[in-house]
Amino acid sequence: MELYSGIVYPTVLIVAAVLVAVGVVTLLASGAHRVLKVAVSVAWVATAIQAIGVIAALVNGVPAGIVITVGYLLASVALLPLLGIGRLGEPPAPGEPVDPDRPVLRPDQIVRLDAIAAVVIGLAIAVVAWRLDMILEAA
Repeated sequence: MELYSGIVYPTVLIVAAVLVAVGVVTLLASGAHRVLKVAVSVAWVATAIQAIGVIAALVNGVPAGIVITVGYLLASVALLPLLGIGRLGEPPAPGEPVDPDRPVLRPDQIVRLDAIAAVVIGLAIAVVAWRLDMILEAA
């Protein structure tokens, strides 16, 4: 339990705060989009570490409710594919068929969409990490 509360939880909160901050900076200056892509990769790694920490706590005998704990853990993993959602608006590669029902976004719209998603998902990751900490602490 000390592993999650002492190391994993603060790490996830720091990564979530950085993700939100970089998302806001990217909204203000689109040149920070490359930095945002790195922050998104770090968020994936932090969530993987969080999953390992929660599973280790459960395996080591923390008497937390399995269903709710695993549910929050799955929620934290399910949030991650929304990061970088702007790539869905990129134009098709040359030679690929063009879908008339698929919207194509301008590069600045893709950057803004990625930045907004990073802010929202960063906040959600922090809330889920806090909730997991509360569940594991109460057990």
